[in-house]
Amino acid sequence: MATAFAPPHTGTARAMVVRALIAQNLTIGCAFGGFGVTLLALQARYQVPLGVVSMGLALVVLTMSLAGPFVAVAVRRLGLRATMLIGITLSGSGYVVLALAGTIAIALVAFALLIGIGVALSGSLPTSLLAGGWYPHMRGRAVGIAMMPILVMVMPIVGQSVIAMHGLSAFYGAMALLHLVLVPVILGVRDPPFIPDAREVVSDDPGVTTVAILRRPAFWCIVLGGGLLNAVGITGVSHIVAIAVERGIAPSQAAMIAAILGGASIAGSLVSGWCADRFGGAWAMATMAAAFAIGWAVIANTTLLAPMIAATLLIGMAGSGVFTASNVLITRLFGFLLLGRVIGLMSLFGLPLLFLLPPAAGLLHDRAASYAPVMLTIVAICAATAALLLFVGRSERRVMAGVGV
Repeated sequence: MATAFAPPHTGTARAMVVRALIAQNLTIGCAFGGFGVTLLALQARYQVPLGVVSMGLALVVLTMSLAGPFVAVAVRRLGLRATMLIGITLSGSGYVVLALAGTIAIALVAFALLIGIGVALSGSLPTSLLAGGWYPHMRGRAVGIAMMPILVMVMPIVGQSVIAMHGLSAFYGAMALLHLVLVPVILGVRDPPFIPDAREVVSDDPGVTTVAILRRPAFWCIVLGGGLLNAVGITGVSHIVAIAVERGIAPSQAAMIAAILGGASIAGSLVSGWCADRFGGAWAMATMAAAFAIGWAVIANTTLLAPMIAATLLIGMAGSGVFTASNVLITRLFGFLLLGRVIGLMSLFGLPLLFLLPPAAGLLHDRAASYAPVMLTIVAICAATAALLLFVGRSERRVMAGVGV
């Protein structure tokens, strides 16, 4: 990425945030928003346990995490545009394979090697670097706008209708076509200039070694806290439809709950960006952890639609802001020039959490024949995570206090 100091052109900066929003929505929306509504359809197609089907999204997360450090290298050497074009090509090809796959093994390979790597190269990390890089002094809000998961809200409703009327293959084919439409958007991407934010660490040195990053306790705290929150969010997206159906909600209303989860995520992304800019990324993440705990505690103790919807709104707002807030936190503690590398390393070392929790939820459900122990476990995890992130927040507050923020 460019390292020359230059003020960004306002029109160009806004256009890049819009392109980041579109790219992030399509890649993440198809992978995560589309998976929950296909969970039961995939199980019916291949006649396998729910835990096996749940591995699909877990494998996407696995390869995304493994590819994280390489994405940062690709962006630095190839630039954002080329990196993202490669990503959408791989991801779109994955949905073509899913539409035609005759066995669960082929489908899982498509999730892992095509969609997972494709999303890593064109999803959250590149788009956050694009949006945040053009607005360094309001990074949280710019990344929050780019991370708004609009398709996560739309995809369950559209997907339920398409699958019911035309089948699962038609749904996957439609997602492949959406990736083709994205190509002209990515062709207009421009790498941002480097402009430091006064609220970042002073030593914004790209020559810092990986070992030096790994020696910092703050790095491991963010890995654990962010990894747990992301894993909880992915588990919710993957299982919310099945959870609602198990608790007596009609399938059409369950799809509506999944859409509400996505709709709340849009507001949550914006709110988290503002809160991270104003109060700190760690404080924002701790608040999200508390919201997760409260929301899942409510769902675990009710079968009524109204409180379930209210809890889903809270969970949706919390889940969408984790990446935005962690982006701000990492930038302040490590500096923008190290942001891509630190996020890549965090993806790698947070892999066990992201890979194991969603399928573990399916396996725990299969063994207990209920989602109740799954939800209670999530509540306990989120409460502990909130406490950890408040501890990390002390370091971030010292950086912010040093410039009078």
